[in-house]
Amino acid sequence: MDKDQPAGAAETAPPPSEALETLAGAIERGRHIALVAAEGAGLAPLYAAAAVRDLAAGETGGRAFVLTATVDRARRCASRMHAVARAAGHEVVVVPGAGAGATGRAPILVGPPAVLLEGVRRGDIPAAALCTLVLDDVRALEPARAAVEAVVQASGDGARRIATTHARDAGFDELIERWLPRARRWPNELFAEPRAGASGAGGAAGTPVAVASRATREGRLARLAELLHDITETGAATAISVETAPQAVADVRAALSVTGLRVVATETDDGAAETGDAAAEGAGAAETDDGATVRVGAWGEVEAAADAVAFELPPSPEPLARAAAAAERCYAIVGTLHERQLELTASRAGLRVAPLAEPADPALLDDVAAFRARVSAALEEQDLASGALLLAPLLEEHGAPRVAAAVAGLLRAADRSAPPAGEAAPGQAARSDAPTRDAAGAPTDASARRATRPTWTKVFVGVGKRDGAGPGDLVGAITGETSAAGGQIGRIDIRQNFTLVDIDSLVADAVVRSLDGSRIKGRQVVARLDRGAR
Repeated sequence: MDKDQPAGAAETAPPPSEALETLAGAIERGRHIALVAAEGAGLAPLYAAAAVRDLAAGETGGRAFVLTATVDRARRCASRMHAVARAAGHEVVVVPGAGAGATGRAPILVGPPAVLLEGVRRGDIPAAALCTLVLDDVRALEPARAAVEAVVQASGDGARRIATTHARDAGFDELIERWLPRARRWPNELFAEPRAGASGAGGAAGTPVAVASRATREGRLARLAELLHDITETGAATAISVETAPQAVADVRAALSVTGLRVVATETDDGAAETGDAAAEGAGAAETDDGATVRVGAWGEVEAAADAVAFELPPSPEPLARAAAAAERCYAIVGTLHERQLELTASRAGLRVAPLAEPADPALLDDVAAFRARVSAALEEQDLASGALLLAPLLEEHGAPRVAAAVAGLLRAADRSAPPAGEAAPGQAARSDAPTRDAAGAPTDASARRATRPTWTKVFVGVGKRDGAGPGDLVGAITGETSAAGGQIGRIDIRQNFTLVDIDSLVADAVVRSLDGSRIKGRQVVARLDRGAR
């Protein structure tokens, strides 16, 4: 099983967590901890170890909170905390989902901030007894900033705090200074680098690692076989090295052998070489014309060849650094949940990641051409300024190409799930006044396109440049505190002491009611319809 993978997944057992081993002393001493790490870094066992230590050191009836951005992440995190907590006699409960009785008695609670805050306000959860508070991925928690701040304040000064982020920025640094004084920071390499958006921070340097991700173990093994066949067909290498977890070596050898690749074992295998060759011969494997071979072994046991592949997330930066120093080309195939942690691991090794090219499906080319035509038309006709403001934080963090790819994927998914032109969605009656659409799904004329655009109402929000507020803060607060979607937020005009935001008139009143009294950048704000609005 991968380090933060859900229990029950068909994975190999995790290696020891580098973060847990490095921070064992800080955990035992009850120190605050700040980490730049993502899912896959062994964070859940670290959370569990800290909670168990603090519950044992504190008074009877102590509590530990783990705040996560989503319930899905809460379930994955709780499943990886379970073994450590249960060994110490503690129960881990995910909220929402647990009954009031379980929530009231469980010492370790995992869930979204708003849900846990509601339990505190109702009196179901005694905040005064809190001994450990974990903010899991502060960047992902940004839309729920007001609830996070309220939970942190309710926890008091006696609780140990642990905060993680998948991308360090000014907001994370500010949080550490305010709520985690003298926190132990890890890893040092990433805290020493300029944070995202800081002046002087340039693009990632170093050798590129071509990365592909798949959601399932079977999918990753299939992609690994495809990659190795592509490499051997080019004749570019006479040997390929594949490193993976020790428990996965035999499975990887067998999976590659049955695809016709010539797989040999490492010299440290004590007889396993014969087993690997026998498996290949039994599957009808034949040496390729150029004599290319694949050597599979555990981390650190394979000498890097001209083409080196890391299969699954490396437990530390060393395997990637070693491969980059010796190989001409480096590849990695990981689980979808672990892409961000791979980027951080590569950065610690002085490397950068790049997507591994995927084969195109010819059957989709016509559909892709139609989608590109729609995007081209939108570049000419749409108001791009609002979209640029909406996406500004993402553009700074990930760059325009990756953001554009993500947005395109969302739009394509929406297209595929939408009912065909002229048909009503399930449960809806067809509207005779709906604008007609062409084969590509676009309105047939400009007037119909204009009819689908929202009308805007200007909303006054009492936070501005002096408070350090940016477009991302406003968008996060509006979407996190209200029912408004990103597409219902228009132009954001940030002044010195306040901000004017164009909101879809259909939801403007609801946005004002929900936003008024909430916190943005730590400041309680006033929200109202702008006096100049009509």
